[in-house]
Amino acid sequence: MVPEINLLPQIERRKSSKLLLIISVILISLLLLFLCFQFFTLNKEIKNLKSEEIQLVEERNLLSAEVSTLESGDQGSHSSSVAFVESVSYPVSPLIDEIYSLVEVNSYLRSYLFDETGILLTADFETMNDISTFIERLLNSNYFSDVKVETLSSFEPVGDQDTEVENEVNFDVQWRYTATIQLMINENYLSEEVPVNE
Repeated sequence: MVPEINLLPQIERRKSSKLLLIISVILISLLLLFLCFQFFTLNKEIKNLKSEEIQLVEERNLLSAEVSTLESGDQGSHSSSVAFVESVSYPVSPLIDEIYSLVEVNSYLRSYLFDETGILLTADFETMNDISTFIERLLNSNYFSDVKVETLSSFEPVGDQDTEVENEVNFDVQWRYTATIQLMINENYLSEEVPVNE
């Protein structure tokens, strides 16, 4: 029989087991710190999501209340529609007469577009001076509170003449100008001048 001989001292075995124990304690404490950090961050996110959920629920309730009032509310009768139209209506004839009285002799009014507060007018003029004179007259008119030129362009009038050569320059033809003008109606003056019949 061979005798067992242990040449390692007892102290080294204790050191290695102590080192292993310290490393395992450090790892466990790091794991616990990580888990605590995750717990607090997730808890904060949950609180934020709950407050956002509360806001969204309140917004949904408000919107559903609006929809239900619109669905169940009065859709408008014929008399209320007529009253609304009469409240935003104004006499058109005096405005057109005023525009025709202010326009230059050789100018051409192309179109009118009426809305609640004004007129969008498109007209052709012979010269730029005619445009400025017309705008000055509009500004001095009591029927309009503001005048704004939206667009201004020039064009060559097309006549019934037979041209033999397409590239021939005709010096007898003068370029004309098209202006689109926004007129704001002075409703106070219009209602005083032309009372609406009830």
